Amino acid sequence: MGTYDHKQILADYTNGRITVEMAVGHTLQHLDKLYELQTTANINRYELRGKIDALENRVGILQAKIDRLTASIQQCLPKPKKNFRGKQ
Repeated sequence: MGTYDHKQILADYTNGRITVEMAVGHTLQHLDKLYELQTTANINRYELRGKIDALENRVGILQAKIDRLTASIQQCLPKPKKNFRGKQ
């Protein structure tokens, strides 16, 4: 079931080319389509939120591993030598 452009429906009704019943019928079709689109958008939003949460968790885990690796490397680096006055 196709729907007409909502602006065309309003223009046709205003100009008397369609009846009130026809305008209401087309409006109901548009409302049905809008509800379908809203449902799809909500499902997609929840799916994306789940993916974002999973990625944020993964980034946190990877950052913790990088921090541990950096700390480990820092311990292996030679310490700067001090000169005879005790300064670096």
